[in-house]
Amino acid sequence: MGLITPNDFPNLQELYIAQLRYLLSAENQIVKGLPKMIEHAVDLQLKGAFQSHLQETEVHAARLEQLIGDFAMDADDKKDPILAAIVGSGENITKETTPGAVRDAGLIATAQKVEHYEIASYGSARDWAEQLGLAEHAMILEQTLEEEKHADRVLTEISSRTNPTASVAA
Repeated sequence: MGLITPNDFPNLQELYIAQLRYLLSAENQIVKGLPKMIEHAVDLQLKGAFQSHLQETEVHAARLEQLIGDFAMDADDKKDPILAAIVGSGENITKETTPGAVRDAGLIATAQKVEHYEIASYGSARDWAEQLGLAEHAMILEQTLEEEKHADRVLTEISSRTNPTASVAA
């Protein structure tokens, strides 16, 4: 979530709705950032993983819009400054490295930071949905959570192959 204080939300439902909006912001930022990562990645498997996750991310955003809409609210996002900083670090990697294994290693690290942030955020949102008696929301959030965990595992597999190459790059 973004930078908030405990007094920002009077009850769990409002905190939950804010979390959904932060997640929507995160997914929207990822949709904008992944094409650049695809463009800058060299490893074909990594490009494919990013492309696949871009399609998943678009679905994740649509799910969040649906969940927010269940509260009869506009599905506007709430700018997530934490994810913006992570995405910015990925942009720096592309500026500060040349194409190849080292850049790919940096892109993977950035993508995994995003995944871990999403895993934590979706896990909290799912738990709050359960506490609020929103079983359908909890199911949808669990599905997305599992997809984020899968994306992280795929990135780990790719990094186990590309990191050794990066370690010997000149």
